[in-house]
Amino acid sequence: TVRPWGVLLALVSAAGYCATTLLTRKWGRYGGADAAGTTVWAFAVTSLCLLPLALAEGLLPHTADLARLGWLLAYIAAVPTALAYALYFAGAAAVRSATVSVIMLLEPVSAAVLAVVLLGEHLTTPTLAGTLLMLGSVAGLAVTETRGARREQERERDPLPA
Repeated sequence: TVRPWGVLLALVSAAGYCATTLLTRKWGRYGGADAAGTTVWAFAVTSLCLLPLALAEGLLPHTADLARLGWLLAYIAAVPTALAYALYFAGAAAVRSATVSVIMLLEPVSAAVLAVVLLGEHLTTPTLAGTLLMLGSVAGLAVTETRGARREQERERDPLPA
C-alpha cells in the first residue's frame, strides 16, 4: 500500500539530501566549510529534527542488555555514520554534485549485496535489475567524467590562439 504521508516524508528527505549535497559542493569550492564541520552541522540539524519524535517515543531504549546496546549504538554512531558522512562530505566538496549523487547510488547496491551475502536474503529479479541499472549509471558517469577530464587536460596543454 502506498501511504501518501510516507511518500511526502521521503520527498522531504530527498530534498534535504539534495540541499546538503549542493551546499557541500558550494562550500568546498569556496572554502566555506570542511568535511568535519559539515558533518557536525548535518548531525546537529538532524538531531533537532528527530528530537520531537524521540521524545514522543521515549529517549531510553527498551532492552535488558543496556551495555551491549550502548556498544552497538557507539559503533553505529562512529563508523557507518560519522566516519562515512565525513568521507562523503570530503568527497562532495571536491567532486561535481551530479557525480556525487550518482555515486551515492552504490549505497543501496552494497546494502543489497550485504543482505544476500551476510543475511541470506534471496536475490530477486527486481533487486538484480535495479542493481545492474545503478551500476550501469555509475559506470556511464565514470566514462563520461574520464572523457571530460582528458579533454580538459588537452585544452590546458594546447590552448587555442586568442
